[in-house]
Amino acid sequence: MVPTIKVKYVDSLEDYVSFVEKLASGKHKQLWFRGSGKISHKLVPSLYRHKRSTIIDDFLLLEKNLLSRFRQRSIPFHSRPITDEWEWLFLMQHFGVPTRLLDWSESPLMALFFAVTSAPHKVGKSGQPLFDCDACVWLLDPVQWNKHSIDLKSFPGAVLTTDDSNTNGYKPVANVTTMKPFPIALYGSHNSQRIVAQRGVFVCFGKDIRPMETVHGLEGFPTDCLMKVILRRGRLPHIYEAIRRQGITDSVVFPDLDGLAREIKREYAFEV
Repeated sequence: MVPTIKVKYVDSLEDYVSFVEKLASGKHKQLWFRGSGKISHKLVPSLYRHKRSTIIDDFLLLEKNLLSRFRQRSIPFHSRPITDEWEWLFLMQHFGVPTRLLDWSESPLMALFFAVTSAPHKVGKSGQPLFDCDACVWLLDPVQWNKHSIDLKSFPGAVLTTDDSNTNGYKPVANVTTMKPFPIALYGSHNSQRIVAQRGVFVCFGKDIRPMETVHGLEGFPTDCLMKVILRRGRLPHIYEAIRRQGITDSVVFPDLDGLAREIKREYAFEV
């Protein structure tokens, strides 16, 4: 029988924080979080969502072409030379070019903010958002996940860095013959204020193009290394207000003029 993802329903910020604290005080000493405005969204990176590519060879050729084009045309916009292939990948991810990276956060409140604010909604006559569906926050134990992904007796389990030899099979542009199958959790370059503010971390996919939740269920990963918190749509306005009262707003999450503009629009009940 395929293990199912553990699911927890929460109706308030207090419930959410209490659940996370309970996990963190147990064996999950390190947790990562990813907010999603729709519970139906899969844990798949943007590169693997390409509509015409279906196999890993196609995706890796696409990655090669994207990386080459980005490097060629972004030169006038750099303030310093970039020589490391990983840094190119993180830079592409930051500016929205499709990659094998999936964004996560070390902050549970940042992920909760993204879940609520990205959930489909309209602004009602009262100025309050009216949500169309439930949202969710994914929880990942990156150490447990990596221990199973790497699957070496010599690897005790840890979050990887790009200079670790265990990441060699994932380097851009990857070679399908030496590429490892399962996603790995790793720290990336803090190459922008947004990544710093959002406590950004990453999962890098290998040649297995299935969503993380599918791989988790079918490939023997520890049951509790990937979990899902569901936020009921009727409670999302209350959760958003609670987050805002704690100082988690657009200009904090996006410390630039774009973030400030979004925050002001929300404050005055405009669609964002």
